[in-house]
Amino acid sequence: MSIHKPLRRRSLLAGATAAAALGATAACGDDGPAGTADDPVEIGFEWWGDDARAEVTKQAVDLFMEKSPGIKVRTNFADYPAYWEGLTGRMASRDLPDVFQMDYPRLRQFGATGMLTPLDGVVSTDDFRDGVLETAKLDGKLVAVPVGSNMFGLIYRPDWFEEHGIAAPEAGYSWEDYGALIAQMTTALGADKWGGSDWASSYLLMELWLRQQGGAFYADDAASLAFTKDQLVEWWSSTTALVSSGAMPPPDVAAEATAPGVAGGVMATELRWDTAMSGYWAAVAEGGGTLALAPPPSADPTNLALHLRPSVQFVIAANSEFPAESAKLIEFLLSDPEAAAILGTNRGIPSTKTGLASVEIDEASQVVLDYEATVEQYLIEAPVVPPAAAGSIEAKFTEIYGQVQYGEMTPAEAADLFFTEAETLFQSEQ
Repeated sequence: MSIHKPLRRRSLLAGATAAAALGATAACGDDGPAGTADDPVEIGFEWWGDDARAEVTKQAVDLFMEKSPGIKVRTNFADYPAYWEGLTGRMASRDLPDVFQMDYPRLRQFGATGMLTPLDGVVSTDDFRDGVLETAKLDGKLVAVPVGSNMFGLIYRPDWFEEHGIAAPEAGYSWEDYGALIAQMTTALGADKWGGSDWASSYLLMELWLRQQGGAFYADDAASLAFTKDQLVEWWSSTTALVSSGAMPPPDVAAEATAPGVAGGVMATELRWDTAMSGYWAAVAEGGGTLALAPPPSADPTNLALHLRPSVQFVIAANSEFPAESAKLIEFLLSDPEAAAILGTNRGIPSTKTGLASVEIDEASQVVLDYEATVEQYLIEAPVVPPAAAGSIEAKFTEIYGQVQYGEMTPAEAADLFFTEAETLFQSEQ
């Protein structure tokens, strides 16, 4: 049987025109090609992640095939770098899997180049929680659906704060306050432990900082940077004194870290997406520690610039011959109670109402839900979907800031270089 299914799949098409016609027919509902238990439609589904994610995902997919005998799903997964290297290489030949897991910063790279199927009227969106679909739209069109959601928060060790008589941060504290808190905690903890890490290395945190001041990292059309060199110099200079004083780990120590600081028991605080809590919880609890979440620092106490962000998204490739069947798989994984219970919070807090009601909320996830409820009043509109070159821009941001960290360039010199490199990357999209 496995020999014949690929042939059946190819035989459905006679070229690009036939593919477009078939896709349009399938998207309309039940009139598209239907498989049977003896001769099922075959679709591909790929994602990035570890073995734990693969195990629960395959269980949910097996359940889908059991309940949908006319559809067979081929699954494949890889770690993050290998996954994106493979998909990017397959873009030119339009040989993308029918359904695949999307990272939000790469949405425009695929969606703006015609690689994704528009999902309005293809995937049912009635079950999604309020606000989570906004970051799945590109130029007004729904091109992805969020699997889970998260937002920025400060993951910290409340047991360490209590032990040393230091008050945990509350909403409204500034970046300067956070720096002072890091220094205080580092002194209290002693050798080889720190209050926090070098936030200036993160372009996502710089975006947060800019939005707290009413600015943005990317222009509204995502075709250029929306900040000045002076702002970048200010950001890249904001942690210099903390690193040089030893309040933050030096760059060589930070680079050698094999585990996230808080999870590794060497960091009291960490600015992360809040759902990272689930990955940290077991390691910290095993050592007898506790974890909590607080809002991030802000340049404006009335504007934390928080927004719901998709932890991951599911998309359907434009080259898919079976968009209706692909949509059925996505709907099942996100809204079938049994499937949702199997997947749990592996990909974040479920984005659908059914999913959220069906999963077993463990301690870590409950902390995340409680935190998000306390900061709901601070939520603002999500930033523009990043440009196609966002991945390369982020890499350059990190690479060039590394030269600042090691004293090879001043922040001003590095800012000049970053703007030059970013302009080249934007032009490469044209």
